[in-house]
Amino acid sequence: MTQKAAKIETGFSGRHPALWAIAFAAALAAIAYCEYRGFLGGWRSLPFVAAATLLLVPLTKAANNRQAAAGALSPATRRYNRRMLIWSVGYVLCLGTAMTVRNYLDPQGALLWGIAVLPSVPMLFFVWTLARYVVEEEDEYLRYRQTSAALIGLALVLLAGTLWGFLETFGVAPHVPAWWVVPVWAIGLGLGQMIMTSAERRADRS
Repeated sequence: MTQKAAKIETGFSGRHPALWAIAFAAALAAIAYCEYRGFLGGWRSLPFVAAATLLLVPLTKAANNRQAAAGALSPATRRYNRRMLIWSVGYVLCLGTAMTVRNYLDPQGALLWGIAVLPSVPMLFFVWTLARYVVEEEDEYLRYRQTSAALIGLALVLLAGTLWGFLETFGVAPHVPAWWVVPVWAIGLGLGQMIMTSAERRADRS
């Protein structure tokens, strides 16, 4: 790797990225529970969703900090993390907007089609972000590391999708919306990065 290791910062940005990821997931789960119980819903949920989305900012900073400390924060990686933050915020906002319009305005025709497609629009930026990282990353090892983590995420999506699809076919599992593909892939990406980091630590100790 071409990047030198840096000292891990203290404070909020020095927290482990997993802590911020757990906080973000917990916040969304709490909002979903409140909507299920009728405490929130529609436009009333938007301020809470926006507040939860702000947790992605320290998550990105913590990820940058950890990668810098491990000597794995190249300029391309920094740009990739920033673009992923933009995509994540855009995805959450588009999804919240689409759900609110559907629930409160009863859209029909072209408007209904438009809000149905709206949450998918940030995915174009997401795919472009992945492609740009592969092109921009000059460090071959970092490119290999990120690509391997992405493939682990893809493997998890294929395995989970195939398994759950057959369970649905045989009537032993409920239907799961297709938009769960993105969160499952993101979980797999995170697991892949953890696996790569663990392998690097074992190699350093040997």
